[in-house]
Amino acid sequence: MKDEILKGLVFFTLGCIVTVLLYPSDEYESTYKVVTEVRTDTVYNESVDTIYVPKTKIKTEFLRDTILVDYKPTINAFETTFPFEYGSTQVSGEVLGEVLKMTAKTEYSVPVVTNTITNTETKTIVQKPKGLYIGAGINSLLQPSGKVAYLDNKYLFEYQYQPLQKMHQIGVSKRIF
Repeated sequence: MKDEILKGLVFFTLGCIVTVLLYPSDEYESTYKVVTEVRTDTVYNESVDTIYVPKTKIKTEFLRDTILVDYKPTINAFETTFPFEYGSTQVSGEVLGEVLKMTAKTEYSVPVVTNTITNTETKTIVQKPKGLYIGAGINSLLQPSGKVAYLDNKYLFEYQYQPLQKMHQIGVSKRIF
């Protein structure tokens, strides 16, 4: 009796090993992948404006001062720049006791931000394994058997018949890994 149980366990183990080697082990499932890509670009648009201020619009304040007789006045030019975050303003002019000419020049570099959003969606659907199998086998006593098996994704349903012993066997197996 112990020999028969041992033989049965050996053949059961061999059957499990053959099943693992012969039956497909890949399981296919639906996979969905969504990729969102945001790309931000900053472009600077430059704008230059020049403003000429007429002499009539310039306010002048006269102050008392000492005048030298031998002094010959000269025209003095001035120029200054006022920077700010996105550009600068340059003021220039000429002075001869009063402001003769004045110019203001502004340079702007205004940023324009553009966003590019790209959505990539990938759907992969692979059919899960299903099928009907028919097979034949022989045991250690050289007795033949016939088998029909149905594979449905993770489950294997099988029916086996041994004609010499007139024995029927039904089995269900579930995939573990």
